[in-house]
Amino acid sequence: MGNVLIVDDEPAIGTYLSRLIVGCGHQVEIALDASETLAKLSGGNFQLIIADIRLPDAPEPQQWIRKLCEQAKGTPVVLISGAPSNELSDCAAQNGVLAFLSKPFELAFIKNILKTVFGN
Repeated sequence: MGNVLIVDDEPAIGTYLSRLIVGCGHQVEIALDASETLAKLSGGNFQLIIADIRLPDAPEPQQWIRKLCEQAKGTPVVLISGAPSNELSDCAAQNGVLAFLSKPFELAFIKNILKTVFGN
């Protein structure tokens, strides 16, 4: 069983992902903004982070990606965005992001990520 941090300012998305991930046997914590995310990362033990790149209190997306990946300290990061771009995809790849998903995303993508990270 793993511990997953979900970061999204839209509660419906956090709840949706949480139900899926808990249903696969993992624990979930949810953060609604960048500052809560950074606080949870400094005190938590997560094996996977799934985060929106556009949050109300986050810096511009490329800076947020760099900051998030730095704070993750090697924990796999999956980014989700409603407005992806090649520039953001490149930044994500340069910072070691495991996957970059566009909203709306398929449940199969999340299940495959869970299988990759946790092996089940």
